[in-house]
Amino acid sequence: MNESDADYLTQGMTAAGFTAVPDLDQADIAILVTCSVRQNAEQKAYGRFRELKAWKRARPGRAVAMTGCMANKEKDRLYDRLPDLDYRFDMRQYEAFIQDLQGEYETDPAQTGGAVLQHGLTAYVPAIFGCNEVCSFCIVPFVRGIERSRPLDDVVEDVRRFARQGVREVTLLGQTINSYRDPERGARLAELLEAVERVPGIWRVRFLTSHPRHVHDDLLFAIRDLPRVCEHLHLPFQSGDDAILKQMRRRYTIEEYRAIIAHARSLVVDLSVSTDVIVGYPGETEEQFQRTLDLLEEIKFDVVHIQGFSPRPRTTAARQADDVSPVEKKRRINVLLDAQRRIAEAANRRWLGRTVEVLVERVEDGEFSGRTRQNKVVLGAAPLGADVGTVRLVHVEQATAWQLKGQALN
Repeated sequence: MNESDADYLTQGMTAAGFTAVPDLDQADIAILVTCSVRQNAEQKAYGRFRELKAWKRARPGRAVAMTGCMANKEKDRLYDRLPDLDYRFDMRQYEAFIQDLQGEYETDPAQTGGAVLQHGLTAYVPAIFGCNEVCSFCIVPFVRGIERSRPLDDVVEDVRRFARQGVREVTLLGQTINSYRDPERGARLAELLEAVERVPGIWRVRFLTSHPRHVHDDLLFAIRDLPRVCEHLHLPFQSGDDAILKQMRRRYTIEEYRAIIAHARSLVVDLSVSTDVIVGYPGETEEQFQRTLDLLEEIKFDVVHIQGFSPRPRTTAARQADDVSPVEKKRRINVLLDAQRRIAEAANRRWLGRTVEVLVERVEDGEFSGRTRQNKVVLGAAPLGADVGTVRLVHVEQATAWQLKGQALN
């Protein structure tokens, strides 16, 4: 979401007459897009601001702005804590911020408004903002607000704009993307995926992040039947213990989660599944942690993102004692990482001897790299015509926990 916010800011400021520069030393204004999902994310933002403070003081007229979730959480208190901060704004009103800057800097939109930005192969397009789930550990509802789905036509128009800039793969974003509802026609995510994949120039469509409560057959059929929608489902389970899930207010059981994954895999051939896990939630015992490890071993995810519990202000979990020590959290993370390394290697070995479709993202020194429809990284020798932005068939010859290696077919 931060990358998407930065992208939309760049697009908006370019249309307003500003010019993006590759080197910070050439810039007049720097915008820091922040996150507050964990405490270490906020610490990184403050650290980056300290670096920008020196940059600002090096030349008169420079300015620093801050937006994103941390800026929403701290609000105008940031000005007291960071005296060198010039602007704080909410991404929900970023267009008003740009208009204010346009008047202050007296930019000329005619100079840049028609410019076509140089974009990469992939882009993130928000489809729904905020979240209604109010999980006990999550700050998102407090800093991003309640769910607000964008009109389907607006999302599709953004995708068209990106396609004209050379984007070939889009990822639709939302904290709970699979609860999307078009506010004008009531269309669900499956219908949005169908509309997006019809945009000329778009070859692949993905979406993040789904909640188990909103995985319905129409979405699974869309993954199975729509040719440009990739066979990949990111579905956080967070904990393998029902008592912890209840405390987290996730509103499903592990048995229900198992059934969802089994059903999805029965419908979609070669579906890759990734997930999120939190360890060290308040009160989590060793036995409860072992159930999380057991679920990893049972379901065999392709990718697992693991984090230690971090209390966030205003959440109900922050009112509980953070009684799992940092050392123990780190140990549990490492146990899961070791298990997942072995699981991922076994999952990737399933592709040995098979031919996969790869979108080439980089070519350097005779080697190419790209990703499959299942979001697996593939490396290999670059034959003639394996240019960035092309789709090549690759015969898989090697597999590790992190990537596949193979020979691109002529």
